[in-house]
Formats: sequence, structure tokens, C-alpha cells
Amino acid sequence: MPEKIKLPPPQKDLDFPLMKALELRRSKRKWKEEPVAMQDLSNLLWAACGITREETSRSRSRRTAPSATNSQEIRVYVALEDGLYLYEEKEHQLKLVQQTDVRKDIGIQKMMRSAPVGLIFVADFSKLRWYVRKDEGRRWFISGTDAAYISQNVYLYCAAAGLSTVVLGLVDRDKLHEKMGLQPHEKIMYTQVVGPSA
Repeated sequence: MPEKIKLPPPQKDLDFPLMKALELRRSKRKWKEEPVAMQDLSNLLWAACGITREETSRSRSRRTAPSATNSQEIRVYVALEDGLYLYEEKEHQLKLVQQTDVRKDIGIQKMMRSAPVGLIFVADFSKLRWYVRKDEGRRWFISGTDAAYISQNVYLYCAAAGLSTVVLGLVDRDKLHEKMGLQPHEKIMYTQVVGPSA
């Protein structure tokens, strides 16, 4: 299994009106049990938090989703049947984290475990130190808000591409945290499942 999967370039010129995507955006809990096409996965991840402006010596890169003081503390993990990956937005690629299918732990509801793709939004609280100091409540609030922006981008792409998606709040975060091998300063905000619409 390759350590890294280079994703195809995102299709930034797709002809689908934003207003139509907003009208069609729904939480859909039914999907076909077949993989999400690699091009759709590429487009979806770029829409989630892909790079829209490259980093320079004077400023950080910019993403499709905002974050507090551009801290970019949210990392998107991708759970597939063959393993758990980290989306590396600067290279637009997936980095293998472990060869384990963690989709069964992505949510408490059994019906969610059959989704072809699971997204896990993880906040790195160490990136928020100077902004919120030791205020744990503000870290959770800011990171939850930033993860919600990313999730909404996923919703809008799924509406445009005919994919089903839903955010999961019922997650055993401690169990998933352990399965993923995360550090204490890394916190799971939400999970989201994606699959071809049934």
C-alpha cells in the first residue's frame, strides 16, 4: 500500500450554481455501498479546506474555509476501507496514517458505519496557544466553529455532485481518539460520512 496517494487536480471550473447547491444541501443518510470516485474525493477535500493561495515568506497560505486568525488548526482525516489517511492540503494528497478501517468507530449509529468515506475533523489545540492562551472552552468553541465551516463546504460540494453526506455528533471521541493514535492536544470535533447517493 502506498504511503501517499496523490489526488487528481480539483476541478475548480465545474458548472454548478452556488445558489442551487444551497437549495439542494441536505443531510442524507442513504448511499450506495460503492466507493466514492477519486475525482470526487479530490474535489470534496479541496472544497473542504484546500489551498486557495500559496504560502509566501510574508504570509501563511489560505484555505477554502476560514479559521480564527488563520490558525488552520483543523486537520481532515479520511477513513476508507483500506486505511486511515491524513489530507495534506498543501500537496493535495493523502498520507497513510494506519492500515486500519476505523469507519466502524466514526459514529455510534450503526447505519453510519457502511458509508464509503468517513471524514474526521481534528483540531490541533497547540496551534491556538497564543490566541486563547489556556482557555479550554474558547479553544473548543473556536475549533468547533472552524470545523463547521469545513463541514459546510463538504455539504455544498456533495449537493453539487450528487453525493450523500451527514455530520455526526454522536461519536465516542475517546475511543476514536485512541484508535487513531492522536496526541492529547489533538481533539476530535466532528465526523462526517460521504457516499454516492442511492
